[in-house]
Order: sequence, then C-alpha cells, then structure tokens
Amino acid sequence: MSREERKLRKHLEAHARRELRKALSKARVKDWKPPRERVKLNEDDDYLPPVKSYRTATVRESVVGKIDAPVSTGFVAETGPGFCDVLSAGERVRCRHTVEVAVGDRVLFSPARRRVEDVLPRRTVLSRADPHNPRVERVIAANVDVVVNVVSLKNPPLRPGLIDRYLIAIGKSGAEPLLCVNKIDLLASPEELDLLRPYRDVGIQVILCSAATGAGLESLSAALAGKLCVFAGHSGVGKSSLLNALDPHLQITTGSVSAANEKGRHTTTSSALYKLPNGATVIDTPGIREFGLWDVTRDDLRRYYHEFDAYQCAFSDCTHTHEPECAVKQAVTSGAIPEARYESYARILASLGVAP
Repeated sequence: MSREERKLRKHLEAHARRELRKALSKARVKDWKPPRERVKLNEDDDYLPPVKSYRTATVRESVVGKIDAPVSTGFVAETGPGFCDVLSAGERVRCRHTVEVAVGDRVLFSPARRRVEDVLPRRTVLSRADPHNPRVERVIAANVDVVVNVVSLKNPPLRPGLIDRYLIAIGKSGAEPLLCVNKIDLLASPEELDLLRPYRDVGIQVILCSAATGAGLESLSAALAGKLCVFAGHSGVGKSSLLNALDPHLQITTGSVSAANEKGRHTTTSSALYKLPNGATVIDTPGIREFGLWDVTRDDLRRYYHEFDAYQCAFSDCTHTHEPECAVKQAVTSGAIPEARYESYARILASLGVAP
C-alpha cells in the first residue's frame, strides 16, 4: 500500500468515526431522560428570592420563538454531569442542558421538556481555563456578589501563588474578593500570619476563623449576610466544614487532608447552593489544585497587581522583569513591594508565554 493510499485510508477511517459519534450523540439526546434524584441538598425551595415566570412571547424572542412549548425563567441551584437543578416559582426542576450553565445562572428553560434553552446575561462571571484544554472557558459561578477564597496556613499549607490567581480571576469577574483563612487553631505563633500581610496591604478583606473551634465565624457571617457568595479554593482547606459550622443543619459531607503529602482530598464533587440563617446564599464548589487563568493578557496581569501602580518605570510597557530602570523591581529590592507578590507575578507572567 502506497503512502498516499495509507493517508486516504486513515482519513476515511477518521471520517467514519466522526459520523458514528454524531449518530450516537443524536440518539442519546433523543432518548435522554432526567437522571434520578440523588440527594436533596435542601428541603426548602424558598431559600432564594422568588423567580417570576414568563410566557414564550415575553422573553428572548429570538430564542424562545423557535420553541413550541412554554418557557420560564429560573435559577440554577446545582450542576452535575449532563444535568442541572433549576429553581422557579418555588419548585426545583432537574433539567438537561445543551448550553454551558453554572450555579448562579438565570436561565430560560422548558418545564415540559425539562431542558435549559438559554442562559440570560450574567452580572458577574467567575471562570478559569479548562485544565485539559486552556482554550476552553469553565465558569465556576455566575451573578455572585462576593467570591470567598478559602485558604489555610497549615494542613494544607498556604499557596500564595494560587491566592494571586484567584484574586486576578475575581478582579476580572466583577465580584468582590474576600480572603477567608480557616484552621487558625493549628497555628503555633502569631508570626505565621505574616504571610497574609501583602493581601491586607493591597486592601483585600482578610477574615481569620476556624470551623473546628468557631473562632471568627461571627465576622465571616456578618461579611456574607444577605449576599450571593461562592466558596472557592484549594482542596482540603475546609470550605464545606465552614458551611457546616455556619449552619449545622446542612450536614455537608467533609473529608480530611492526606498526612503523606498534605494535599486535600476532593470531597465536594459538584457545585451546589445553600441558604444560611443570616440571609446569605452560598455556592460551595469542588476544591482545585491548579487554577488556570482565562483570557488574561500581559497588560491585564499588570493591572491586577495594584501595588505596582505607585511606581513609574522608564518604559510605559515595562513587564517588570528584564527591563533596565524598572521602578517596580527597585521597590521589590527596597522591600516596598513584598518579594512573594513579585515572584508570584513573574511566575504567572511566564505561564502566559511571556519570557522574562
């Protein structure tokens, strides 16, 4: 068999595989049935503001005009593989979706078909790059007021670089950042809190607390009261444990940190939404170990390090890495800018494909 014949055969086989996948996908959509309800996270369906229902002629006519069944608006309260739970008019409806949805989304859905038809415009969007394909956006939560980056100083240890990535994503999202430091009962001395000083210096609200002892929970509850929030952070820092401490009736499953490598185990496997007694609505998200930034350029990155703004470099497009007469690097040398923050900036810059 010649080389050209082998190439043609390979092309035909690939085309046949693609056509088979398309046929299987159409069959699955045709025969799809809603998955069986696994766990009811909250028996009360009135824990969100009421969502008004509309007929097909009143909303997004460009979309609903193509649908031959009544469409309502709803609020996505939970997501899972191939489905999402939508709250509407006091009812919780499990739907499939052909568009990407996230907890917090306002959506148009067909109650009869149990299917999400479209996502309404988002007020804020917290997202990251897909870990397997950096060119794909993964929305973590939508329409939130506050993003709570939950961290710990010990068990697992603090990862300042991960905090910085979250702060960039939060700044891009339009939501308000809050740094919640859990497990302060494990600290041996107050000096260990010095790692948090750079974030306080740039105006980030930092709350120290312990889900185990209850320390600091009143301050955290007051900061979240009446807001739609999302808990996000590294695996094992205790996001679900904090929610259980804020409301013991939730009884969310929690895990422990591996003693061998001090890495958290993934206990929460999908995003879900909970109502707290203080009026806050909190989205609990699965823990992550890596956080890829979505759609962040070199110029974007510099804007999110606000402590750099006070220094005027010789070049207006200075990357603060290899250029001469860089005022930011001089400030790092003098101690005016924390070295840890600068090193984190340089690492993220390199990850964006910009050579120092």
